[in-house]
Amino acid sequence: MPLHYALTDALVALIAGWGVLLMQRSGRSLAAVGLALFSIAGAIGTVRITSGLIEPLANFHKAASQLGGIAGLSLLIAQLLHDLGVRQKAVMSMGLAAAVAAFAAALPSLGPTLFVMMLIGAVGLCLWSRNPIGASGFGLMLLNVTLLRRSDSLGPDWGWHIYHIVVASWLFCVTIGFLKSPRRD
Repeated sequence: MPLHYALTDALVALIAGWGVLLMQRSGRSLAAVGLALFSIAGAIGTVRITSGLIEPLANFHKAASQLGGIAGLSLLIAQLLHDLGVRQKAVMSMGLAAAVAAFAAALPSLGPTLFVMMLIGAVGLCLWSRNPIGASGFGLMLLNVTLLRRSDSLGPDWGWHIYHIVVASWLFCVTIGFLKSPRRD
């Protein structure tokens, strides 16, 4: 795996990490933890590539990306619901996110479908709450996972970089969307 692959993994880690800080400052702890899971996956990918531990860290990176991603998305949705006035204990949201990730681990063939369904739900929640930036971000990620991921027409290098740039763009939009959307506290 070429060293330049680490650049866009690092971009995901940095944008998500920036989002964590902003979500913490705005009191959105569920979104902060959700974004942290994406930042961790990007950091693992960066270390995996720059250290030369491509194969030894491959499964760890895959698990952090797929299972951490589905848990992170669950927490972003929990934050959207919380901001809409749906009250749930943070520990309940964390438990549900862990359960969704465990379900995806137990039935890996259903993971991508579940992720897509959750993205569609997030777009709907953002539109309902008048959060067009968040809706655009979740919609962008929906297009990323359904059309761009593993596209044969892009080739491995472009496919890798475009996928990760769109993930970073999604996380940026989600962060800005949360900051600009109203909360019902």
